[in-house]
Amino acid sequence: MLAGLANKRLVAGLRAAGVDAVGLAALDGGVVDAARHADAALGAVGSIERVDPALLETMLAQGRVPVLASIGHAGGALLNLNADDLAAAVARALHARALLLLSDVPGVMLDGALASELTAEARARRSPATRCRAACGPSSRRRARRSQAGVRRVHVAAWQGPATLRALLEGATIGTALVAEAVAR
Repeated sequence: MLAGLANKRLVAGLRAAGVDAVGLAALDGGVVDAARHADAALGAVGSIERVDPALLETMLAQGRVPVLASIGHAGGALLNLNADDLAAAVARALHARALLLLSDVPGVMLDGALASELTAEARARRSPATRCRAACGPSSRRRARRSQAGVRRVHVAAWQGPATLRALLEGATIGTALVAEAVAR
């Protein structure tokens, strides 16, 4: 489903908007080397061992936008990969300046209010009890920590339709921007 219908719907929507999108799965062209997750009870779940960005770099250089489904393989067996982990690993491998994580989470909540921007230094200064809390809890906190490693700016925001992506790309303040360091904008 992820590498098939869901991927193709995203590609179709992007192409209808004038984006030269190409649908792939993480296993295609050796983009990702995966291994079966250490916890066998999880079933067909994998972890990302390595990202080879060569195919993605070629596509991007041609003006194409790869749309990666989070499906890997190990020994010929298909594995589900955590999509947030895949996005973060690919962003790091491509030396991306920013990563957008869009879901039903409005951003990172601090003391009951949505934080518009947090630096790594500001997050480190907070006590463990009051450290960044995303609206949907521990999984979002883990997602933000993993995603930030190696990427200068990670946006966590709620998907409100295509206008959300356009606004973020144009510099709008939506959700929370997690920044590795204080940088001039």
